[in-house]
Amino acid sequence: MSSSQPPLRDSYEGMYNRALALTRSGDIEGSIGLFRRLTSRLANLPESILRRRPELGDLHQQARLQLTSLLSSEARYAEAIEVAQVLLDTHPGEARRWRRELAVLRCAKGEESGLEELQALAEESPGEPEAWLLLGTENRLAGRFADSRKALDKALTLCQENNGEDCADVYYQQFLLFKEMKQMDDALAAWEAAESHNPEIGSTVRQVYELLTQAGRYSDALRYVARDANRLQAGFQQGLIASLTGRSLEAREEWRQVAGLDPNEYQYGHDAWVEAVLRLGNPDPALEWLQDSLPRVGTPRLLVLSGIGWAMRKDAELAGLLFQQAINMQRRQRPPKKKLDSTDWQLLDSLVKDEEVKTALKPYFAVIATLWG
Repeated sequence: MSSSQPPLRDSYEGMYNRALALTRSGDIEGSIGLFRRLTSRLANLPESILRRRPELGDLHQQARLQLTSLLSSEARYAEAIEVAQVLLDTHPGEARRWRRELAVLRCAKGEESGLEELQALAEESPGEPEAWLLLGTENRLAGRFADSRKALDKALTLCQENNGEDCADVYYQQFLLFKEMKQMDDALAAWEAAESHNPEIGSTVRQVYELLTQAGRYSDALRYVARDANRLQAGFQQGLIASLTGRSLEAREEWRQVAGLDPNEYQYGHDAWVEAVLRLGNPDPALEWLQDSLPRVGTPRLLVLSGIGWAMRKDAELAGLLFQQAINMQRRQRPPKKKLDSTDWQLLDSLVKDEEVKTALKPYFAVIATLWG
């Protein structure tokens, strides 16, 4: 078929393109259903047709990978494993790749066999840093910090022997590990090493200064804030640190400057802009922007902030719906969360004055109970 002619709607290629279009439009269930039909049809093709049209074997592989990814993004790991398992039979030449994919899915599902398989894959290719990096990452996500550190140390040694290739990824994973282990100075050193190997890591500097802010190391935090090229994020954090150190007028001025920026001019950091607007006391500009932007850039954090905005407007029902959407998204993350963070509750509590609204919304949050309720 000529490249200038689109594939027929009901051809294998046409079904694949339609499924991709459904994914892009947000119709995940529709896309999953169409990919299932396509993979079923391709799996039943006789060998004689596959020999004559080998591109259909490639399409079968691509369709299964797309379906696996969609199911995984919905935390439907058992179904994803079932779909990916077939690739071991249909494309045995890439068995190691499929074993790795299946192991990660089993890790996400919480099966011990996933980590065992990743360990075996690393030991089968002991000189491959990527295998140890993946093993270290998955152990961290499983909360097995000692095993994670051991694997990441091995990955780092190997990448250093390979003239530093992939070292940025290893250092960054070490940063995330040390961050969770509350080893702050080690975390900072790992992040600096990651950034020195790959300047693009600098876009994650927000994680560093938020960590320092939470620890009360405000001067150190501000030094990293100064390295953030994103004015939404940097300005908001400057205001937050001013607020935490008792300089409320300076905090409000920082947030006013952030609120005066156009969030659409930035690729990320939109939540910082929204929170700055909310902290100024009038949620309307943020809610107006969110109404148009949530379908395009919706994240759990933006959904939470939108809910807080509507709570400020005393619409507990809409706020609750938005909080539940955020929770549903967080349940599909790793590790999954069943409640919103207590820090989000503290923000809502500080901005919403209506006690009835707050009482209605409190069950959505992981609020630490106290003698005072």
